[in-house]
Amino acid sequence: MMPTLYRLSIPVRLLVILLVAIGAVLTILGGLPLARLLDVEISQLQGAGFEPTVKTMAIVLIYSASQFLLIWLVMRFIHRRPFGDLGFMGPIIVPLLAGMAIGLVIEIVETGLVCLAGGNVRLESNIPPDATILSIVGYFLLSFVLLLTLNSLKEELVFRTYPIEQFNDLPQAIVPVLVFVSLVFAAVHHIIEPFQLSVFLSRFSLALLFSYAYFRWRSIWLIAGIHNGLNFIGFLLGGQWKAGGLLKLTHDPPGQVVEITIHLAIMAVALALLHLAWRRTMMSGRPDSDVVVQQR
Repeated sequence: MMPTLYRLSIPVRLLVILLVAIGAVLTILGGLPLARLLDVEISQLQGAGFEPTVKTMAIVLIYSASQFLLIWLVMRFIHRRPFGDLGFMGPIIVPLLAGMAIGLVIEIVETGLVCLAGGNVRLESNIPPDATILSIVGYFLLSFVLLLTLNSLKEELVFRTYPIEQFNDLPQAIVPVLVFVSLVFAAVHHIIEPFQLSVFLSRFSLALLFSYAYFRWRSIWLIAGIHNGLNFIGFLLGGQWKAGGLLKLTHDPPGQVVEITIHLAIMAVALALLHLAWRRTMMSGRPDSDVVVQQR
């Protein structure tokens, strides 16, 4: 397809993208007054302490909806382009499942290597003995859809598909663009949390992997699936059972340097394999397969 012509200059595009990313992160602060109004503790909205109640789920949905609305408004009134251009075209189920399989393999390998490096590994059930099968399945599916999948889709929209699609007219600049959006993703998270180099590098490498996958296949469903798969193991092995943490994995920490080295090495291998998969797809002459969405 022919490159899209844009009405905004490159500096303005970069500024808008940065402001949108900051605004998306700061919408978290907007949930604090709502949490107080609904008498919900902040600890019940994040991490292992998440409580999947009607009130907390309402806050999660409102927070997510605000980010989708933010991108829709920016696309409609600033870029003047259709919201559907942001990777929503093409098949859904196959790319989503394929992406999740990729993410699962990556995360299982990384978790296994970290456990081996640390030692003293223990895996036990996190489900109380009085929990019913219906409640276990119900809470798990609810958390999987609203906490895991919705979060993956929202982050990929804000930090990957939206910014990358603003540079379709500059294919020669795609490498710095992918690096830029990955740096933005890693950096803006530290607006509301202390800076840690290891966390920054981890987020940057993940963002680069997602950005490259989107650039090659142009499917938000594929990268949301990869994001889901990468987060699923932590989702399954951590937190409380009502929030999806059916099992509890413990091990001795191998050390921060060892952990980040393992992570970066796996990200490099995953990136190389994605590139080889794309090359093979192009050489096979089937760019419009079920998983692949035609590039623009």
